[in-house]
Amino acid sequence: MSKIRCYFPNVLLTFLLVFLLLGCGLTAFVRTQVLNAETFSVVTAQEGLADKAYSSLETYFKTRANSTGIPAEVFTEVMDRDELEKAINASVGQAFDYLSGKTEEFGFTMDFTALEQSVQTFFSSYAEENNVVKDKVYEEKVASVIAEAEAEILFVADTFKLTMMYEKGWLGTARHYLTYLGMAQTACLIGLAVVLVLLLLCNLRQISHMLYWCGTAGLTASLLLLAPCIYVTATDYFAGFAIKDPQIFAAVVGFLELLVSRAQTMAIIVLAVSIGCLAVFGIVRAVCGRKGNDAEEAPEEASQEVTEQDSDTEKKSETEKESETKKA
Repeated sequence: MSKIRCYFPNVLLTFLLVFLLLGCGLTAFVRTQVLNAETFSVVTAQEGLADKAYSSLETYFKTRANSTGIPAEVFTEVMDRDELEKAINASVGQAFDYLSGKTEEFGFTMDFTALEQSVQTFFSSYAEENNVVKDKVYEEKVASVIAEAEAEILFVADTFKLTMMYEKGWLGTARHYLTYLGMAQTACLIGLAVVLVLLLLCNLRQISHMLYWCGTAGLTASLLLLAPCIYVTATDYFAGFAIKDPQIFAAVVGFLELLVSRAQTMAIIVLAVSIGCLAVFGIVRAVCGRKGNDAEEAPEEASQEVTEQDSDTEKKSETEKESETKKA
């Protein structure tokens, strides 16, 4: 480690790199996973939210039948689980259109043509059988029943309660701050590029050390992200949420658990890449070390050969001198 040039600047830049990696990763995660209608569609399918919504509505209309005298079948026979699933996904899509600025208002609605016809047919048959006059009171009663049924279906189909969040102003606030998300991601990417360039300049003579510093930063960032994900998963943290409605509980907990799972996958990928960088760095260092040892041994062998040659030359000269002395 002592041979690494610019050691302290490298440590400082690596420290900054950790947080820039986290910033880039989290902003990208929010844009591609949290603010993605496909994520909500996956939750809807995995948690069976359409089935839960249908069961909830079926229970509601059966309970209402005791007080209104309107059979639950008038409403349930025109409801379809697939249509409810499409409605749930449509509410999410409309909400994201509002958040992204494609629309200026959010207003979730459904096609209730079949429901309205079913209710009108029931009341018309009832009026004919009981000689009820179809006057203004009659029309108001039919309209009231239809309005109540539609409101309940919309409330249940809006599983993620996006309408409530819109009415409370939460979606409007989110829409305002989401405009800064792209700027934050761009700033993180620029900062990341700058730090990488500075790291490269600090290690121009030893480029392989870039692998070490980048691998160290990636390893640290991935562990900082992975640790809370493992804790939440191991302790089943979200199961302790106090949400009475089973449908809303399934939607909220399912969504959060899916996000944690995907964040954990992202952290594991970064961890694997970082370990790969460190492994390549170790291999490069080992190969360079061997070459350095060979390069050091070669001059030593050459010097030994020269020494031996010099000693042989000296011996020959001494022998020649002795022979000349004897001749004299």
